[in-house]
Amino acid sequence: MTKEELLARLASIEWDDFEVKESRNELPKTIWETVSAFANTVGGWIVLGVRQTGQLFEVTGINNAEKIEQDFYAVIRGRQKFNVPVDAQIEKFDIEGKCVFAVHIPASCCFGRKKAD
Repeated sequence: MTKEELLARLASIEWDDFEVKESRNELPKTIWETVSAFANTVGGWIVLGVRQTGQLFEVTGINNAEKIEQDFYAVIRGRQKFNVPVDAQIEKFDIEGKCVFAVHIPASCCFGRKKAD
């Protein structure tokens, strides 16, 4: 996702594969549900550092980006919350002088496979 694509999404409505979460000083508690939902379907983007009010998006920024990034990767690469590591990638953007993360959650390797009989 480029900065321009992110800004275009923020100017639009929230999509099925795109969710924003305010995250100034720590990861939001609901992030893991969203990671799981995206990984178990077709994937998607979680944008941290943005607040949604109705149909409007406000860039609030992330204050401690390094800590939030480390905390995020520690959980998705470990086995604390997920059975398998999630291969997510964080892209960092400066928007209006504020740090914003666009986190890509790919679909899990098993999505769409049929169960063996």
